[in-house]
Amino acid sequence: MRPESTSAAARPVLTEFAKEYYEQKALSKFIGLRAAPLFRANKRTGEYPIFNRESFKKRVPSQSRAAGGAYNRITGQFGVQTYACAENGLEYPVDAVMREQYADLFDAEDAATQILVQQLLMGHEARVAAVYSGAGLTNHNVTTAWSTVATATAINDFETGFIAICDACGCLTSDLSVIIPRADFLELQKVDEIQALTQYTWKGNESGMIPSSIPAATIANMLGCKELLVAQGSYDAQEEGYAESNTQFWTAGVIYIALLAEQEAALAMPSQARTMLWTDDSPDFPVIETYPEPQTRADIVRARFQTNEVVTGATDILAYKMTNT
Repeated sequence: MRPESTSAAARPVLTEFAKEYYEQKALSKFIGLRAAPLFRANKRTGEYPIFNRESFKKRVPSQSRAAGGAYNRITGQFGVQTYACAENGLEYPVDAVMREQYADLFDAEDAATQILVQQLLMGHEARVAAVYSGAGLTNHNVTTAWSTVATATAINDFETGFIAICDACGCLTSDLSVIIPRADFLELQKVDEIQALTQYTWKGNESGMIPSSIPAATIANMLGCKELLVAQGSYDAQEEGYAESNTQFWTAGVIYIALLAEQEAALAMPSQARTMLWTDDSPDFPVIETYPEPQTRADIVRARFQTNEVVTGATDILAYKMTNT
């Protein structure tokens, strides 16, 4: 039901629709919430831990206890940084005449919500990509550019990165995620050694011919890592009225291997990046509200959230940067 007052009212049904749209449609395009998993914070500003080498790799010299003596004690080793959530939001007017005109084709508020969520996710994707590119990670070039499909050694490139992070923080290869731009994923699919090892591993290849498109999950399984997050989101970088300039949010040629927490996991769980969501003001990602605007005979649909996208891993501890050139 639409609100009667002129103040903005939360719309749980539209909020749920926004969630469904993200999970069913946008999830395959935008990887921001998986590259920087959500943490629900009860304060707009606060502290969060920075996981460093001492958090994982320093061994206690002695664990023995003499009779009548005390146990040796240890404390957590981590740095601290401060987050500050900022509000991001947009509104979309739903004109009463337009609502009636297209009522048989689609629900105007649902359509407005979808457009708003798409825009907010684009903004979030850009901020997460910027967090990674600005993290100061040491760059490592692949041995041979993956475009040289016959001699590229992509498996060794990944193994080198996996070992580096596992040695730095003590995780397993199966804990690690790969963030890979679309262009690099398309090249990876065509590398001879990747196709050779996945030739008979996916359904639909009964004839024995090498598939032209290998699913990301198949490559992740072959590499032994948790997942491949293929960054496919893009935007038009040109102003309106000019020829389209399609630009990817994640820079082509730059691949990240990262240890990532599950969604809404406690901050004690290591993760290269997090999306801090201030839940007192925005309990959902995003919150959908509406209010009437009598002077334009429109209902205004608003989508908003308060977040701060942050790096929670010290340099080169929870992430490895690889350049495909």
